[in-house]
Amino acid sequence: MSDHHSSGQYYNEIYCDPVDVDKVYSMETRAKVTTDGGKTWNSIGNESRHVDDHAMWIDPDDTKHFLIGGDGGVYESFDGGKNYIFKSNLPVTQFYRVAVDNDKPFYNVYGGTQDNNSFGGPSQNLSSAGVTAGEFIVTAGGDGFWQAIDPTDPNIVYSEWQYGNSVRFDKKSGERINIKPQPAKDEDVGSPQSAVHSRQSAAPFM
Repeated sequence: MSDHHSSGQYYNEIYCDPVDVDKVYSMETRAKVTTDGGKTWNSIGNESRHVDDHAMWIDPDDTKHFLIGGDGGVYESFDGGKNYIFKSNLPVTQFYRVAVDNDKPFYNVYGGTQDNNSFGGPSQNLSSAGVTAGEFIVTAGGDGFWQAIDPTDPNIVYSEWQYGNSVRFDKKSGERINIKPQPAKDEDVGSPQSAVHSRQSAAPFM
C-alpha cells in the first residue's frame, strides 16, 4: 500500500483497530499508525515514553484507550497516544540471559536486559524484607546480553552489549575495561586473519 517499512526487529507486529478497518498500528522502534489502510503512516505519540514497542492492546469500547508494552515497560493512554501513564508498580523486565557466580554465603544472579543495561545482585540476604532493587548493580549499559563471572573471583564480571562490545567489570573498584577484540595494527578488518585474531583474542573472555 505504501513504501513504509521498518528495520527487521524480532518484535515487529501489526495490530488492527477493533472498530476502524482502515486503522492499523505497527509495533517497531517508534510505533506507527495508519488511518487510511496503509497508504500513509505516522508516529504514535512518544511523550515521556521508552522506544522499542513490542505489544499492544486496544480497548474495543474506546479505541483511544490502549496499552503498549515494550523495552521500557507498560504504558497506558486514554487519548490516542498523546499522553501516557507508566505502570511503575509492575516489577517486570526482559532478560536475554541469566548467569550466577560462586560467591558465599549467597550467590549472585546476573542478567542482561532488553535495552536497559546488565545487572547483578544477591540471590538472597539476611534481611526480613528480602532483596531490594538497591542491592543490584549495573555492570554494563545498552542491550545486555551474556554475562560471565570469574569462577574464582566473584568480583570480576564480564558483560557484553550490542555490536560485539564487551567489558571486564571489577565490582570492588567499579572499573570497566573494554575488552572487545580489535584488529591488529595495519590489519584488514574483513580479512580471514582478522577473524582468526578476533577469535583468539576473545577466547579468554567467553
